[in-house]
Amino acid sequence: MAQSYIHGYSLEEQRRLIEQAAVLAPQVHRGLDFSSGKRLLELGCGTGAELRYLRAHWPYLKLVGIDRHGPSLASARNYLAGEPIDLIQGEGAALPFPDRSFDFVLIVWVLEHAHEPEALLREALRILRPKGRLICTEVDNATLRIAPKSPVIEDWISRFNRVQQDSGGDPYVGRRLASLARTLGACRIHTETLPILSTQREPERREEILTYLEKLLLSASEALIRAGEIQVSQVEALRVAFRQLRGAPNAEARYFAVRLCCQPNQP
Repeated sequence: MAQSYIHGYSLEEQRRLIEQAAVLAPQVHRGLDFSSGKRLLELGCGTGAELRYLRAHWPYLKLVGIDRHGPSLASARNYLAGEPIDLIQGEGAALPFPDRSFDFVLIVWVLEHAHEPEALLREALRILRPKGRLICTEVDNATLRIAPKSPVIEDWISRFNRVQQDSGGDPYVGRRLASLARTLGACRIHTETLPILSTQREPERREEILTYLEKLLLSASEALIRAGEIQVSQVEALRVAFRQLRGAPNAEARYFAVRLCCQPNQP
């Protein structure tokens, strides 16, 4: 199954993913409880940032990560050196594990890049033990709001979403998670929104979120240029727009990710 990663695979992108995981961990991992099982697979583990967090907070778990991209796994092996975590190269739509072999499957920011997200979810449900849990956190870019409004930033986001869709991804896949799970016959389906907020009341957190968003959008520069959506000069214009946003005393950013939790429909 093909995937189109709009952010590319540079060393800079690998560092960005590690930074992003640290910034978003309070939302991505909030309320998760893995005490009822022993084996967890992260599907699309990338650079290993989520696995490191899991290892630090749930040291008894047997952790396995799988990713289709060899250089990303090499980065993960370096980042996780010394940790007892298995890293495997393979396709998410054809997982090399027997049925009912994991207690948990975690998917974070992966389905937005997948041409056939249902294929990944189907495999995740297949390898879960009875009463095992699939936990999938995804984007819904329609919820992103920045104030005061910036035409430069808003135009970039619109083009970003269009290029991702044209390449076969879905920047709004979060809103589809529940229906995908129902179509695949999952049970105990639950979704919730995860607020990622940047407000005047928390200036340090606001700076973290604005920096994360700026780096996220800039990481797609090459893909947008190749697609003819932007010119090179617009990259600097985006940086200037974010500097202006930071200088605004009332600057805020609001975004709502979606988390799906469900179980396989097995006896």
